[in-house]
Amino acid sequence: MLDIAWKTLRARKGSFVGAFIALLCGSALLVASGVLVESGLRASVSPHRYAAADAVVGGQERVALPDTDLAFLPRLTESVRLPSDLVETFGDVDGVASAIGDHHLTPAVRSPRDGMDPIPVTGHDWATAPLGPFEVTEGAEPVRTDEVALETALAAELGVDVGDPVEVVHEAEPRSYRVSGLVTHASGGGGRQGTLFLSSEETRLLAADPEAYDTVGVLMEQGADPDTVAADLEAAADDIETVAYTGALTQQAEFTDLDQARGLLLLIATSFGGLAVLIALFVVSGTLALSIDTRKREFAALRAIGATPTQVLRMVGSEVLLLSLVAGVLGCLPGFLIAETMRGAFVSLGVLPADLPLVLGPLPAVGAVLSTVLTALVGGMVAAARPATADPVEALRESSAARRAPGRWRITAGLVCLVLGAGAAMAPVALRNDAGAAGTGSATLLLVIGVAFSGPFLLVPLVSLITRPLRAMGAGGFLAAENSAAEPGRLSTVLTPLVLAIGVTLSMVYTQTVLSAAVTEQTEAGVRADALVVEQGSGGMGSNVLTGLAALPETGTVAPLHETGVFVPYSVFGDPDVATFTALGVAPGSVADTLDPGVAEGSLDDLTTEAVALETSGAALLGASVGDEVEVVLGDGQERTLRLVATYERGLGLSGMLLPQEVLEGHTGPPSRALVNAAEGTSDDELSVALADFAAEHPTLDTSDRQGFADGARAEADLSAWVNLVGLGVILAYIAIAVVNSLVMSTAARSREFALLMLIGATRGQVLRAMRGEAAVAAVLATLIGTVTALVPLTVLSMAFLGTPVPPGSPLVYVGVVGGACALGVLSVMLPVRLALRAPPVESVNVRE
Repeated sequence: MLDIAWKTLRARKGSFVGAFIALLCGSALLVASGVLVESGLRASVSPHRYAAADAVVGGQERVALPDTDLAFLPRLTESVRLPSDLVETFGDVDGVASAIGDHHLTPAVRSPRDGMDPIPVTGHDWATAPLGPFEVTEGAEPVRTDEVALETALAAELGVDVGDPVEVVHEAEPRSYRVSGLVTHASGGGGRQGTLFLSSEETRLLAADPEAYDTVGVLMEQGADPDTVAADLEAAADDIETVAYTGALTQQAEFTDLDQARGLLLLIATSFGGLAVLIALFVVSGTLALSIDTRKREFAALRAIGATPTQVLRMVGSEVLLLSLVAGVLGCLPGFLIAETMRGAFVSLGVLPADLPLVLGPLPAVGAVLSTVLTALVGGMVAAARPATADPVEALRESSAARRAPGRWRITAGLVCLVLGAGAAMAPVALRNDAGAAGTGSATLLLVIGVAFSGPFLLVPLVSLITRPLRAMGAGGFLAAENSAAEPGRLSTVLTPLVLAIGVTLSMVYTQTVLSAAVTEQTEAGVRADALVVEQGSGGMGSNVLTGLAALPETGTVAPLHETGVFVPYSVFGDPDVATFTALGVAPGSVADTLDPGVAEGSLDDLTTEAVALETSGAALLGASVGDEVEVVLGDGQERTLRLVATYERGLGLSGMLLPQEVLEGHTGPPSRALVNAAEGTSDDELSVALADFAAEHPTLDTSDRQGFADGARAEADLSAWVNLVGLGVILAYIAIAVVNSLVMSTAARSREFALLMLIGATRGQVLRAMRGEAAVAAVLATLIGTVTALVPLTVLSMAFLGTPVPPGSPLVYVGVVGGACALGVLSVMLPVRLALRAPPVESVNVRE
């Protein structure tokens, strides 16, 4: 049977080329999705600062839930520090040569001579240098509190040498130091950021907690077993939750953003991959069905000369197996290239670190090939089932007639998808956050699939209405109207990829414009302060800086905003889960003067010690009402029981949770933003000048008016939109290929029909006009149906988030999407028609299907 299948493929290349293209592109899309997923799970960065450490011990940095696998729980957002006395305890563990505590500082440094912008670096105690190892290549190690040692590359970037002064900015406060020496890593290379070393005394002075270390690096004795020593280190910590990283896993202790980056990559991959896989399977199945449908005369002839249904199905299965296997394998390389292109785009957007590589293993390729083959076999068997089992005489009669009405199961499946799509479209009503907005894209896809299933039933009245004007446009118009109405099933097959392209694109693009507009609207309405002060690059604003800011004669209320993440355990149908909230820590007395989150219930006046306010969707998710107690896990893993005192509406623009600063004290870093009001009698211009002068003395501070808060929030929303659009661009490229592929296949299969029309008297011009009319009907229907499938969920989203049924955004986007899809559709129809009409009708009418 495989030999027959191979000969059939070679003899009928034209019938299979469209299916081959769909399978190859589908395989590439599946490989790209798989690579991103695997990279989100296993991507790693080579250790630099801890390259010589045999083990690095840190606190447990995942939310802990009883009887729940920690691997599937979110990572804490704040550093979990270890008591300093653990260093001595670890040093006494068998097999440990030395244990070195490490404070992680995030200062910025610049040369004071040229007024350059400060460069963010990492700062450490010189005692940690053996963990690199780092060695002094010029000068000496820092001993005095006013000395620093710089990496050679960092010193060159700053243009300084041994003995030169440098200015180190820590928590927005500049300090002067002298370069005591230049150091180089043993590998000779540099890390992600430049490194500076300080004396032990100065490091403890600048550390967030002098009596606790962020990590403890361990050097083991020669011959010690790393796994055994790591287990002993964790056991030596007694009741303190610790994790000992060994080997390449020390990267997780060194690069605290690695888990976040991989989590983001996994989130992108699953979101993009889920949509990509569903669309790929949908397109591949449809294309195979179209390819097999063009061979119904062949199957009818086989049945008439005695072939059994099993033999026909085995033949089709063998053909599909060979075709999908070859296409699946050839699609792997483009898939890897697509994944790498997407990674480069994410790096350029700044959402992934440049040194985080993709994991290019065999699993995505194997999975993609198997999925492609399985999908092709299922799609091929379903499409071939009817012609293979039909009565031979009846099959021959049907092969020359218009196709029969589709089975009733299709309208049932279509209605189910339409109902599910309508339900998903209502998600923003219940969840007015990113999770609710995500339901819009899912709703559109479900609606498109529902239309594809029930298309032949829905199209009859629509085609009848749209083709009425064509019937008055001569022979070409009459032919176009009759052909469009004659086979709604064929028209539905042609329309599906066009509707998919228009609906999905409009949904994804305008969802982002709604979110951006909602964020802007909420921040502009929610911020009452006159000015905003932002710190960038030195670890936040320290207490001295905030005190100085509040002491300015021109400033009234100064409200620092502590930004962190908070986790709330809850149950879903009895199973434990964790909800993650972005949270702002605010001074209770400053909320009324600087923020208006749109309180729905309760009062922010009660937002004092052991209290919390939640955005309404978050409260609904947790099933919490004002007055209830809420068990929360702070960013560093500490558990607290807080009383819900208020719910509010403007969670997209501000945050999902508001907490008193007292609750976050000692559990998060310094604030990076502060809202400022002008003192009584001070104008906005006077305040602006005073803040600009203050920022000039603190080189990592920047100031703006209240609009700056909205601009920052909108920039984050726009960044999220661009991330989504990168994935959308790849999917749209695949859909565009599917549009061209299916339309070319469908049109090319009608070459005998065109020849027959010309043999009975139709002119070449009349056939062209008829096909232009058919293409126009398809374009109008695709525009109408695609717009409706996108507009229904978008209207719900816009009403829920903005209170208006019309989604914001440029109408030129709509014109471009619809115009591009329709132009692509028309060209994909007319080009094969013109090619088909070049051959003499007598020759074309005898060409096999």
